[in-house]
Amino acid sequence: MMTDLGRTGPRSSPLWRHLWFQLLVAIGLGTIAGLVGGARAAVLGELGALVVRLLKALATPLVFCAIVDAVARAPISGRMGLRLLAICLINTCVAAALAVGLALFVAPGQHAAPQLIAGLTGHAASAASGAGAAAPTSGTALSFTRALDTLVPESLLRPLVENQVLSVVLLALAIGLALRQLGVETGAPGARIADLMHDGLALLQVILHAVVRAVPIAIFGVVARVIGTSGFSVFAALSSLVGTVTLGLALHVALYYSLLVRLAGRSPLAFWRAATKPLLTALSTGSSMATLPVTLETLDGELRVGPAASRLAACVGTNFNNDGIMLYEVVAAIFVAQLTGHLLSPASLVLLCATSAVAAAGIAGVPEAGLITLALVLEAAHLPTELLPVLLSVDWLLGRLRAATNVASDLVVSTLLDARDRSAAPAARAAA
Repeated sequence: MMTDLGRTGPRSSPLWRHLWFQLLVAIGLGTIAGLVGGARAAVLGELGALVVRLLKALATPLVFCAIVDAVARAPISGRMGLRLLAICLINTCVAAALAVGLALFVAPGQHAAPQLIAGLTGHAASAASGAGAAAPTSGTALSFTRALDTLVPESLLRPLVENQVLSVVLLALAIGLALRQLGVETGAPGARIADLMHDGLALLQVILHAVVRAVPIAIFGVVARVIGTSGFSVFAALSSLVGTVTLGLALHVALYYSLLVRLAGRSPLAFWRAATKPLLTALSTGSSMATLPVTLETLDGELRVGPAASRLAACVGTNFNNDGIMLYEVVAAIFVAQLTGHLLSPASLVLLCATSAVAAAGIAGVPEAGLITLALVLEAAHLPTELLPVLLSVDWLLGRLRAATNVASDLVVSTLLDARDRSAAPAARAAA
């Protein structure tokens, strides 16, 4: 599952080695530099641009290797596997609809001042419209026809070179399924290629860790530029984003997941009481993968879910139960579009949600995956990635909420599969 910005060292490591502490220091120093330097601090924003460039360079090959590795090796088979995929698909659609609805209704980035937009992007803002936001433009909005044209590339290398995420995902799926057909066990024809993809993924993760170390420097530069050119209005805009995402995640868990628990024949109140430990663990670690042992312990103990359902949904399904990251990235992308005055048509919103879903599912379990997926989503939607370091300044907090949502998804999906498996057992015995 997604392991977002969070703890990068062991529990006993000194405070200054924790990423959350480095981010806070970077924001504080960037604020001071912006106040002291004023407009002259704008040049520091180039530090953020360099880090974003590195993230974009890593994004496509990392997603490609991760999807090939997951598809080739994932032990999904039988009717329960199909039910898992169906449940996860429905959950993703609900999360996407909630994200789009909230982002369009609340409009967290629609009323930003033109000076803020100039400070964030490093370019002059468009003429202000009624509420002070940049005048909407459509020239770079995501095109449905254009996206369809890129799904079948003229060259297999073109999607990787041009960061065409949907084409990369389809290509990775095709190769992963082909390797699965060949067999990836030791001595099988596809074993060497599968091992190469696995090793490539591990190598890219090492490089990603090194880039993550530079994220506080990027945030320092971008915050200094924004404070120096537009004052403290950036914090108001970010608080609106955090509020919208938090509300969306809360509604998705408290209402939708509770409905699914009720459909599974359980009491939502008793279910959430039993789920307290893994949810609190996810909030404290910011990682649903690190919470997996606690999740399995709760499923086997308090929730009394059968081992087949719990292992499939919480271990294998970890690649698909990513409602938290999905909801956040859709809201964040729409926030950026509103902030910079880009119009997203209904078709564009559908493609935006699809990109978020496949990117999130593609690199589940990759540490700091939120960095990569958000960069991919903004790039695919033709939205300015210069704002990425600013969004990362609140990612530490939102990452914990996303992790808790993903853990809740693991618990709920396991419960649904178990309920279906138990109801099917008596019918099978009667038929026999």
